Amino acid sequence: MKPGSYSFMHENDRITDGFDIFFWVFNDASSFVAAHWHRAIEIMYILDGEVNVTVNAHETILLPGDIFLIDSSVIHSTKSIHGNHAILIQLPYSLLKKYIPDIDNISFAFDCHTENPILNTKILKLIEVIKELQIIFEVNSKGEILRFNSLVFELLYQLYHNFSVPIPDTDLRKYQKHFDRLKLVMDYMNSHYNRPLSLDEISGVACFQKEYFCHFFKKNMGKTYLEYLNEIRLSHVYEDLISTDLPLKTILEKNGFTNYKLFRQLFYENFHTTPSEYRKTHRP
Repeated sequence: MKPGSYSFMHENDRITDGFDIFFWVFNDASSFVAAHWHRAIEIMYILDGEVNVTVNAHETILLPGDIFLIDSSVIHSTKSIHGNHAILIQLPYSLLKKYIPDIDNISFAFDCHTENPILNTKILKLIEVIKELQIIFEVNSKGEILRFNSLVFELLYQLYHNFSVPIPDTDLRKYQKHFDRLKLVMDYMNSHYNRPLSLDEISGVACFQKEYFCHFFKKNMGKTYLEYLNEIRLSHVYEDLISTDLPLKTILEKNGFTNYKLFRQLFYENFHTTPSEYRKTHRP
């Protein structure tokens, strides 16, 4: 996976050639991905290294052997300062809808660091299937597509049987209403991050009064609109920093950062070093 390949707000469902899902075993030198969402269910299994995942303002640190599930249309961000080796699976919404007709009324989740022995046993079974998928994916053998797809259905079965919870109608309607409004705002911010965006302008996009918009955004995103805007900008700066030879000043101007002191502070908070040092150690 290319560093920075997720640095956009809405990611379209993808599939790996020859299969019905997206499946990839990758070595990620480093990455910083601003909050985004996709309709696919995403599963990460960490083989080596460390990944920080933030969902609903809650950060989870994933280490080797950890598995993490991100439900459809859940806003999340990821960061891997020193890189990782991991398996990434995305189950497209179209596939889920075909075989789980009530998918829109179900949520999928589990605590990857649970101490509950029953839940832990279920998680280990899920990991076993993922490891088998990895073997089939990496070894070109007769009938590999048949075996791979049979394991995909086993994966779907385990998710549905062990990790699904019905969503009450009232909660579903409330979530959809809020999510649709957030999508509108996030789309706009993602398209205009490289220029000044005032509170008046962004609250107008949401059709909210400024005070209520600030409350709404912070409650649903776990951060202020300005914090999120700078997160988007930082993700694009990060990508340019490790993939181009552009001077830092040019990169900042290109991506909407006008306050160099604020940028340095945010960069150090996220990467624990200076931009120049990070560029030296993480350039391909």
